[in-house]
Amino acid sequence: MRMLIRSATITTLCFASFAHAELHYLIVGGLGGQSSYEERFVAQTESLASAARRTLGDEARVSVLSGDAANREALTSELVRLAEVTTASDSVAIFLLGHGSYDGEIYKFNLPGPDIDGDAFAALLGAIPAGKQLVVNATSASGAVLESWAGDGRTLITATRTGGERNATRFSEHWAAALSSDEADANKNGAITAQEAFEFAERKVSDSYESTGTLATEHPQLVGDAPGAFNVALLEARIATTVELEGLIGELDALEEDIDRLRARRDEMETDVYLGELQDLLLELALVQREIDAIRTAE
Repeated sequence: MRMLIRSATITTLCFASFAHAELHYLIVGGLGGQSSYEERFVAQTESLASAARRTLGDEARVSVLSGDAANREALTSELVRLAEVTTASDSVAIFLLGHGSYDGEIYKFNLPGPDIDGDAFAALLGAIPAGKQLVVNATSASGAVLESWAGDGRTLITATRTGGERNATRFSEHWAAALSSDEADANKNGAITAQEAFEFAERKVSDSYESTGTLATEHPQLVGDAPGAFNVALLEARIATTVELEGLIGELDALEEDIDRLRARRDEMETDVYLGELQDLLLELALVQREIDAIRTAE
């Protein structure tokens, strides 16, 4: 029965191969102002870009804006492009690094030349049809957009709790590190979810303030849909070289999402029921991974 199900799954994926869901990244390193910040933001942008390319196995769906190229016109153009090339079955991950400002009414992402304000950015986000969206605003004062940037199908992460937390953030450094960190991979499955990356970065931010004995000036926030089911990075690229591998990798991704959803429901379930379902999913995951390993070993 398992092999029949597997065969049907692969056949379905074969017919859908030209319309399969895709993940797109947009990574923006904003205005630094001082040379120390410029260097920091460039390094973080490159680290995230490297993780994105590793995850996808190529650069075609990884867009990076940094330095003078990260201006309002270029950012607007990239967001419009995402609205044109994505469909409801796709996912997008957008990372904003740098400085932000908030005057009590308007949030702005600081860019070379004119800034982009929060309302304009929210409107551009709203036009992107991708059904799963992850938006990480790692700038100072980013908490000001927690309500205005929220949306169905969107996970929103900010470096600060409010627009009043205006100091340069430490969160961006740890978010960049999370996407390539074995430590961030809490369940050791080789994939970093948005939830895992957030918890890693949040913990590192807290530890950094505690180690220096200073009052924390930022409090990272996460709101939105199923962050545990959004694989934001892979520690090793999952590249399908055959139709069979494409089917197996798709099944592996689906099982990982099922496990994350089950873990999110743990408090609602009887312990025996939860453990039984988890054991079944983990066994299925191990069997699929074993088949993938066997195929790759034979290549």
